[in-house]
Formats: sequence, structure tokens, C-alpha cells
Amino acid sequence: MDVPSHDDAQLIDDYLAYLTEIRHLSPHTLVSYRHDLSSCARFFASRKLGIREATPLDGRRYVAFLLREKGYGNTSVNRMLSTLRGFYLHLQKNGLCETNPFGRIEGSPRYRRLPDVLEREDVERILRVPLTDFASLRDSMMFHLFYSTGCRLSELLGADLADLEVSDERLLVRGKGNRQRYVFLNPSTIALLSRYLPLRQAFQAEFGVHEGNDCRALLIGNRGKRLSASSVHSIFGKYRKLLGFSTRFTPHMLRHSFATHMLDNDSGIRIVQELLGHASISTTQIYTHVTQRRLRSVYEHSHPHGRKEKWKSEEQP
Repeated sequence: MDVPSHDDAQLIDDYLAYLTEIRHLSPHTLVSYRHDLSSCARFFASRKLGIREATPLDGRRYVAFLLREKGYGNTSVNRMLSTLRGFYLHLQKNGLCETNPFGRIEGSPRYRRLPDVLEREDVERILRVPLTDFASLRDSMMFHLFYSTGCRLSELLGADLADLEVSDERLLVRGKGNRQRYVFLNPSTIALLSRYLPLRQAFQAEFGVHEGNDCRALLIGNRGKRLSASSVHSIFGKYRKLLGFSTRFTPHMLRHSFATHMLDNDSGIRIVQELLGHASISTTQIYTHVTQRRLRSVYEHSHPHGRKEKWKSEEQP
């Protein structure tokens, strides 16, 4: 596909600047937006069209291209459509475009996969990993933080020492759209923090980290700088092997487990919504489906007439 014109590239850059400065979207989200917008601009350029010249027919052709030639699934195409609708709406509001080529294109029905949840026994194993050095202490405290708070990975990595309120047993985090909320720390997490914080300070001093963004970070890496997402995924991969898990083990699984176990213990869905930082309760409701699935499993294994294997064997002549 051809390269978009300078004018089209500038329109995309200006929109991303607006999302950064006004909407306060995360860097990860902005990378996705740039990918979606640039891909569409290249498609239009290959047909000698500028972004502002595209019609609804061109929009439908692009969606067909994504589905048939690129092989994208419904979830990915729906995400791209959302990005493009918002982009063209922004252009229209600023008098830069008359037509939204994607305004009337409906997304495909989306199958929402239930989140992966750890059993409580597995969570307990994770929270009891041996503490042999600073790195293992940091890892254990990180696991406790994820499960104690239900935070997203980006929220914990962005947390600073100043956000920690140990006396009130809570942590201030910044979620999507830069929305702030407090999450709470349980006693075992507080105990680990009391051991981690003095060692963290000494560890940074050893590597000469005395100021700036890295110095403020709550979670630090092996050279005293703010812990990165790639390092966290590597840590989870390492413990997946050490603990012998046959399934995936990710930060989001601890977030999913936090929410599901809260609901299993009769926490109200509105409380879980607030703790997770969901803007809409419809997002939180996915965990009620997980809880119902778990209830069904318990029923089938516990009720005398619910145990399918036993019931079938008793029916045999």
C-alpha cells in the first residue's frame, strides 16, 4: 500500500496529540490508535484517496479488506472501527471533514471470552514464593499487590512512592483516561512493603538512582529503575515454570482472580466495579458469568444428583 500524504499524516498526528493532551490516553492505547489510523490512511492512499475524500463506500471497502484479505477477527475490526469513528468525528467537529465514512458501519457481534481465573490454591502458592534476595522479595510483593488491589499492570507500574499511604492501607492509582481511585492493601501486603521499602532505597542508592521518574517509582527493576512491562511479563513467565503451571500466568489473571474471588465471597458488583476502576458496570458483569460457571462446577461435583458421572453409572442396568 502507498504512503499517506503529508496532510493525512499531519491529521493523524494532530488527533493523537489531542488524545494525549486532552483525553490523557495511555501510551499503549495511543500506539494502537496510530496503528489503526495509519493502516486506514495507507489503504485510502493506495486508491489515490486522502483521508478527507473517503466516502461511506470507501469505508465499507476498507472493512471488507480487513476481514477478507487481512484476515482480522471481529474483535480487532470492531476496535479499529471505534478508532476510525472517533477520528472522523473529531475531524467533523473541527470543520476538517464533511463525511464520516465509518459512521453508519455497524461492528460485528462480538463473542466475549470469559477471563482466565486462578484457583485459590494456586493463588496461595503464588503468594508463598520463597524470599531469598531483593528480587524475590520485590516479585512476591508485586504478586501480593496485584491480588490485593486488582490493579491493571499499567496502574501498578505507574505508581509512585508518594501514592502509597501505608497508615491508611491504601494506594492511589491512575487508570484509563487518567481517572484516579484508591485501592486497598491487605495485612500481608503491608508486611511485605515494610520489608521492601528500606531495601528498595538502598538498592537504588547502590545503582546511583537519586532523582527523576525512576527514583519515584514504587516498583523497580534489577538496576534500580522503574520496572517495565516487559520485565514483569518475564518475571511471570519465570514463576510459571517454577510453580509448574500448565496454563498461562499473567498479571491480568491475578486481576481477574481478585474480582472473581470477591464476587464469590458475596461482594456487591458495584463495589467490585469501583475497585477495578471500570467506567461501566457492563464491563464488570463478565465476572458474574465466571462466578456462575464456578457455581455450576461446584454444584455438579457436590450435589448427589448433580454429579453427572455417578448419575449416569446408577442408570446403567
